[in-house]
Amino acid sequence: MNEIEVFLRLAFFGLGAILFALTLGSVLRTREMKISFAAIGFGIFAFEGLLLAAGIFSNAAEQMITIGLLVGLNFAAMVFLYLSVIKR
Repeated sequence: MNEIEVFLRLAFFGLGAILFALTLGSVLRTREMKISFAAIGFGIFAFEGLLLAAGIFSNAAEQMITIGLLVGLNFAAMVFLYLSVIKR
């Protein structure tokens, strides 16, 4: 694993965690249901980044991560982000 891949995995986790924390703060302040969908979506992105970052330090975690898992997590996150922007 080269340095760029390590940086991107850690950056993906960091950005997901920052976006999750910001939207969670907004949810707690406004109690808006639509913002909670965005928080869930960003939380899924942060979890995916955590899995990818764990793969840096552990071969067992790296073997657990499959393309199907990553696609499924991305799809779930996109669904929640879509739910946060549609009009009701």
